[in-house]
Amino acid sequence: MNICNKPSNKTAPEKSVWTAPSQASGPSPELQGQRSRRNGWSWPPHPLQIVAWLLYLFFAVIGFGVLVPLLPHNWVPAGYACMGAIFAGHLVVHLTAVSIDPADANVRDKSYAGPLPIFNRSQHAHVIEDLHCNLCDVDVSARSKHCSACNKCVCGFDHHCKWLNNCVGERNYWLFLHSVASALLGVLLLVLVAIYVFVEFFVNPMRLRTNHHFEVVKNHTDVWFVFLPAAPVETQAPAILALAALLIILGSLSTALLGHLLCFHIYLRSPFHCTEPCPHPSVWHKLTTYEYVVQHRPPQEARGAHRQLESCPPKMRSIQFLPIPCHQRPRGASTTLFPRDSHSAPWDPTPEKEEAGAPGPGPRLQLFVGFCQR
Repeated sequence: MNICNKPSNKTAPEKSVWTAPSQASGPSPELQGQRSRRNGWSWPPHPLQIVAWLLYLFFAVIGFGVLVPLLPHNWVPAGYACMGAIFAGHLVVHLTAVSIDPADANVRDKSYAGPLPIFNRSQHAHVIEDLHCNLCDVDVSARSKHCSACNKCVCGFDHHCKWLNNCVGERNYWLFLHSVASALLGVLLLVLVAIYVFVEFFVNPMRLRTNHHFEVVKNHTDVWFVFLPAAPVETQAPAILALAALLIILGSLSTALLGHLLCFHIYLRSPFHCTEPCPHPSVWHKLTTYEYVVQHRPPQEARGAHRQLESCPPKMRSIQFLPIPCHQRPRGASTTLFPRDSHSAPWDPTPEKEEAGAPGPGPRLQLFVGFCQR
């Protein structure tokens, strides 16, 4: 089994086999037109980013133009004030989280006008080696990761948010968290207002017709108005019910998703995710989404494959199989294979633990694979 040829996560356009003509000609015209992304406004926009803005506009128009004006007269000012403050606050933190460049400081000092680099896996086993990014060509911090979507190293990388169309890192994480919390609060409040309007429409519709515009159509209960009080538009009763029901459905789905996301990030920064006493209590509140995903990968994938790939020399194409003569183990002994020399230590197939920032063990793995002739 050749572990060195195992495909890995794609960080950027790669070229595994490089020849002199290809190096001379450079990247293809398609790759030359690509650039690293600066923030959430960089082209192209993600479809989920467009969905997020459409949902925000829908909730704002239906909430302030249809539902809040139908509240009892003494409730309307409070409805406008509370919902207006929440929606405005969410808009500010959301725009700020989208606009901030979360890249590493050394990456931000460079120009984003250059072409998209191509990762040469025949020269480098990983994008970041010894705290140096081979794509950004700068030294980065220990918690920086190279985002494949933005094609840059992000300081304190948490995850790439498709709803923001931007990476969430150390520079904009708390803005992202406030954006999720304010969106959850605003949508939840709007759903409660929609439920009240929907139920009151069947119980006592006159409580929804306290605005002075309804005095003219007091005897016509099928006539309703939207966009009160500035630009009243006449409509029918089924339209009010349909808009309220649609907002309840979309709002409930949004509340469930936002609530799950917020609880997950609170969980990441709480001690409850530790199955054992945390060895470093001062670090439990800094666990990122990326670190959580890495910790919860299957052991074989998270440790074995990563260590094996880390240990592969760049140009090694296969693993040499060396026969290791062994004798049969005595009865009652462990399953560990012992060399013929009984005074030697048992053979340990586990690679030595590497220090942070130290180079990989290189070709030592070639000695770990063999067969036993009894």
